Amino acid sequence: MPRKRPTLYQTGAGLLCAGLLYGFVLIPLGVRIPCLFYRFTGLRCPGCGVTDLCLALLHGHFAPGYNWGLVLASPALVWLLVRLWKNGACGKAEKTVSAALLAFLLAWGVVRNLWGL
Repeated sequence: MPRKRPTLYQTGAGLLCAGLLYGFVLIPLGVRIPCLFYRFTGLRCPGCGVTDLCLALLHGHFAPGYNWGLVLASPALVWLLVRLWKNGACGKAEKTVSAALLAFLLAWGVVRNLWGL
């Protein structure tokens, strides 16, 4: 009998459980996933600080100091995820927003290393 592929909800629930396990069990034990970009270059990538930002939000603290780029990009990112979830496909608007987000986050990666943000 062929095995069914997991649904979007099962995949999302699994990722949520993995994130909660990582955030509430492994990090307090001192197990962290290192940033390979930072390890090899000594520069912070556009995603550095996302884990700490998410953990602060999970604990009820709004702490945008961890990654301002993600905080500024989050409305567009949420809009994009909702549109993709509702439509199931990527139209012209979604492609435009995706390209703008990519350009913004790449620029953020350069700016944060130049000015030490």
